[in-house]
Amino acid sequence: MAASLDRSSRTRENLSAYFAYFGEFECPPLGGQIYQALCREIKDDRELLDLAAKASSTQPPPNLLFAAVHYLLLAGEPHSLRQWYPELAQGDANPVGSVYPPFRDFCLTHPTKIAELIETQRVQTNVLQRCSVLLPGFTQVFFRGGKKPLSLVEIGASAGLNLQWDHFSYRYDDGATWGQANSPVSIQCEIRGETSLPRIPENLPVSWRRGIDLHPIDLHNEDQVLWLRALAWPDHPGRQERLTSAIQMAQESPVTVLEGDAAASLAELIAQAPDESTLCVYGTQTLYQFPPNALIATLSSMQTASAKRTIHFLSAEGTAAPDAELFWTIYEDGGRETHRLARCCPHGRWLAWLG
Repeated sequence: MAASLDRSSRTRENLSAYFAYFGEFECPPLGGQIYQALCREIKDDRELLDLAAKASSTQPPPNLLFAAVHYLLLAGEPHSLRQWYPELAQGDANPVGSVYPPFRDFCLTHPTKIAELIETQRVQTNVLQRCSVLLPGFTQVFFRGGKKPLSLVEIGASAGLNLQWDHFSYRYDDGATWGQANSPVSIQCEIRGETSLPRIPENLPVSWRRGIDLHPIDLHNEDQVLWLRALAWPDHPGRQERLTSAIQMAQESPVTVLEGDAAASLAELIAQAPDESTLCVYGTQTLYQFPPNALIATLSSMQTASAKRTIHFLSAEGTAAPDAELFWTIYEDGGRETHRLARCCPHGRWLAWLG
């Protein structure tokens, strides 16, 4: 179904198919019971489909609609719907199966506010658990680069929280641990499959890091931080706590996220990276938002720049299946070689290493 889904179309028919796919295939692996229940109903609701149609052609309508409602609730909008959101309910949250009527009432009570958010905002998540997928990828890059310090460029960095990956603590359920044991951001990951993770060295030095985003989130802007929080799914336990801790870390030790288009600006960032380092460009669940020409230009800029230095590109993106995959492309001397490193949960909850 994913292969035939037209994600850019905003006709009711296509939006209905989009919500049906999102609820049936994307929500269950991520434990999104609230959004799964809502999608079952929205796909046949003309008024809510028309509201979701306000999303631009490059943005996913389900995520924007759900985030817009979540944003207004987090901002303090009073409504009975709050009792279905675990983080907002007073006491135990109401059963998921009865969430649609209050959700629909909330949307039809605040259509103008919701439409404005859908039209103006973007899906710019910082899913910290995705760093559990990137970590073994950075290990491969580090060894291939001769154990030199890493220089990092994150594409679609949002607030830049995942640029701090080396300040988190990690625990894989095969017993492997890594990072700062006392970090306020603790990430756990299930290991699947028969192939063991590569040995992660105790020290993975980073000498330089930059992010780039069309519209970076300013962590000192309360409204923008609220939108970042609204993008987190309401029934994912621990996600808001990790996000809050990572925001505090970044506010105290800011990372640099530049405003710009990667297709036009990536080459300039590559040129700024220190010479005595291994350069790694990476992105998680962001390339799907690139228009085709921009994606081609971004990838081509790395291949062109590799005539002067080797560039490693780690990309964790969705597939036609509910899973995502981690790819490692090495651009060198104007050529490229690509390795499929892992299958993974789109939110980094599990990882099946392929090697």
